[in-house]
Amino acid sequence: MRIIFTNVNFPGNVGDFWSSPLKYYKFPFKYEHIHLLDIHRGITNVGGYDRFKIKDSIIIIGGGGLLTYKNNYVQNVIDYLTKNNQVILWSIGSNTTTDIVDYSIVGHDNVKLAGIRDIVYGEKFDYLPCVSCKHTLFDNDVEVTDDVGVYEHIDLPINIDNLPKLKNSAKIDDVFNFIKSKNTIITSTFHGVYWSQLLNKKVIYYTNTGLNSKFVNLKHRIDTCDENNYLEKIQDVSYVEGMLLESRKINDDFYQKVLKFIKNL
Repeated sequence: MRIIFTNVNFPGNVGDFWSSPLKYYKFPFKYEHIHLLDIHRGITNVGGYDRFKIKDSIIIIGGGGLLTYKNNYVQNVIDYLTKNNQVILWSIGSNTTTDIVDYSIVGHDNVKLAGIRDIVYGEKFDYLPCVSCKHTLFDNDVEVTDDVGVYEHIDLPINIDNLPKLKNSAKIDDVFNFIKSKNTIITSTFHGVYWSQLLNKKVIYYTNTGLNSKFVNLKHRIDTCDENNYLEKIQDVSYVEGMLLESRKINDDFYQKVLKFIKNL
């Protein structure tokens, strides 16, 4: 049986790109790595992508904000893969600003293991933070040179121009060095929040368009700001301690579950 890992493997979004377990763990079995968007092209009959209409395989999906709402194109890929394969969900989470998140697929009979990065009251699934916590760059020391920095999503610009700024299209080394060199991060990206929390940094979510479910469902929720009130809001921002070790331990345990599942096939 084929074993396939998939995620949004796009280097232009450093958070998504580094959210695959393949980057942190060794897997003692033969596998393939396929871009989630290639699967989308296959199931929507784009010419030349028929081979990505994957069925009767083991699919390890994650991470990233891949749970959205019914008929969203990403949700359609997750639904297709789950209904036609045996599936493992590794640190996927919600991602919508306008609709109710469709978590129903997590309980599908074909989902053999599921770890979700969201904390949602009333939903019964195991918490599994993003596997990017395993990156070795967390362990490097960087001198703090600025009090506040701005880390923005390429599609969600932050209208603050008087502070050091970096986009999430930057290289992973530059992103980690940037966050580590600040006491407080203002960010419009999920991984800007998550990585700042793992590094014990004060962090606040910037938005002038409303909340995204990925931030509402954080284990350690944070405040929001915009260009008009950020100076006031960052005065009361708090930080999280011990989250890095906890997140790594949870992922290590899930990795062992995956190995056991594959071994017993």
